[in-house]
Amino acid sequence: MVSLNQQWHVIASSEDLPFRHVYQTRLLGQELAVWRDDAGEVNVWENRCPHRGVRLSLGVNVGDQLKCQYHGWKYESGSGQCSFVPAHPGAKPSTACVRTFQCTEVDGVVFARLVAAGSEHKPNNSAPIDAAVASNLRSHTVPMSATAAAGLLKEAATLLAPVLGSSTDGVQVLATGLIIDLKCAGLLDTLRLFVQPESDGRAVIHARLFSNQPVSLERKSTFIDILGNLFLPARESTSNVVAPPVRLIASDAVPVAATRKATANHQFWCTVTSRRSETPDIDSYWLTPDEPQQFDLEPGMHVSVLTPSRHLRQYSLVNTPEERDVLVIGVKHEVNSRGGSRSMHADVHVGTKILVSLPRNQFILQPPGRTPLLIAGGIGVTPILAMALHLQYVGRPYGFHYLARGEQHIAFPDRIATLASDHPPYLGLDVLGTQRTITELLQSVDSDKHDVYVCGPQQMIELVATVAQQAGFTREQIHFEYFGLTPSTGSVPATTTTGYQVAINSTGQEFTVEPGQTLLKACLDHGITIDYSCEQGVCGACVTPVISGDINHEDVYLSAKEKESGKLIMPCVSGCNSKKLVLNI
Repeated sequence: MVSLNQQWHVIASSEDLPFRHVYQTRLLGQELAVWRDDAGEVNVWENRCPHRGVRLSLGVNVGDQLKCQYHGWKYESGSGQCSFVPAHPGAKPSTACVRTFQCTEVDGVVFARLVAAGSEHKPNNSAPIDAAVASNLRSHTVPMSATAAAGLLKEAATLLAPVLGSSTDGVQVLATGLIIDLKCAGLLDTLRLFVQPESDGRAVIHARLFSNQPVSLERKSTFIDILGNLFLPARESTSNVVAPPVRLIASDAVPVAATRKATANHQFWCTVTSRRSETPDIDSYWLTPDEPQQFDLEPGMHVSVLTPSRHLRQYSLVNTPEERDVLVIGVKHEVNSRGGSRSMHADVHVGTKILVSLPRNQFILQPPGRTPLLIAGGIGVTPILAMALHLQYVGRPYGFHYLARGEQHIAFPDRIATLASDHPPYLGLDVLGTQRTITELLQSVDSDKHDVYVCGPQQMIELVATVAQQAGFTREQIHFEYFGLTPSTGSVPATTTTGYQVAINSTGQEFTVEPGQTLLKACLDHGITIDYSCEQGVCGACVTPVISGDINHEDVYLSAKEKESGKLIMPCVSGCNSKKLVLNI
């Protein structure tokens, strides 16, 4: 029996390879970069530059070569051989060579197999179809194995009769491996389905409709709707998995006593497989789990990272939708770093092992309805860019607006270059210029049809929120994520001049929060273990349940409803207005 690695599989349609584009996909767990040179030859390569391991799908198709965006190394179409090293332009090219795989293009689809390029063997594209017009339908990714997906398609073949132009259930099925042909009695049209085994638990369904006339938009929409409903139960079963809360220690001074949460915790070791300088003060890091796993990522997610200096820090993910086996973060080297960013820049290199939490999301992209208006400043581009990449991937409209000090301060330019947005970055704006730009931007759109998402410096977020409300946006339409706070507008630690009593419900222990002391500091001083990180009321790590007490909320993490309930407190910045506070820990 021929192994799956040796078999031919459809990995893309010809339409996925427009002029000078690099397409990314997976086959049997192998990540691939697929591109067509200007002579029409299709290349299927390992999606990895042999120099430093950066994804070639982030590179540039220059016609007869593919250029890696990291150090500019170029590789020849066909052979994958290195042809140019910018650092040594006059020297003989490196012997480095990209791993290449066999591929061919047949009837509007690209076949590949995980065998070294060079064989003359061609795939079996099932029986030829005598039709004047062949149309590619939208590819569909499903969370199940290719074999299971193919079986479900064959079982539910009658549901696809409307795509063939028939309301009957008399659908004929002819299957050859992972290629399935569907026909209806009395009709000439044929629906051919190719199931791509992306990984053990994930498949992509490519479809071509053969007809004697062009396929209408209505029939294409019908196909999308039917396939979406068919695989909806599988999607829901995988999306309802809730990541457990994280238990990490912020510093060596924090005791490892019993936790305040009675739930399971999850953290894992990652190895830094790539580090890249994005701007003079921002580096990106690729964190690859030591035990391979596929993340079900959402835009806006972040992870907690325990730095080598034992500082717990949260970093937003900037992953593309296809990057599911690695976590990509950006870290700014803060001038006034309390240790976290300094440790990441000084101590973390390629090969460093680092402790990371499961991704969590507190900056959620809302379901389809209003058009997202995405606004980013500085390092705040990380979650905003992830949102833009996701929206483009799923075909939802969006606006992307990035404010930076100058061109050299644009982080992740290679990823930004893949966006179809019509808005170039806003560079070098002063305070008045920023205010004028934000005002013009928000006043130029219909507030009833847009939601605002903003991340960046605190002052910019507050400006956007203020201007947006003046332009007619409701508070519910304005979504933001802080990376840090300044004491300019409150949100500073709540301290008292008189102090107050704290009682721990589980043990009966009582102590006093002294004047000028934060609740968090008092708890730690009395041996009460509370998770914490930012100490600015931003990250949510220290959120603690309350039984009674008049809370003085100074955080920006809890919602208005949660604050009104009086059941939660952020002890790093919030305190108590009454004489006694009872914590449910």
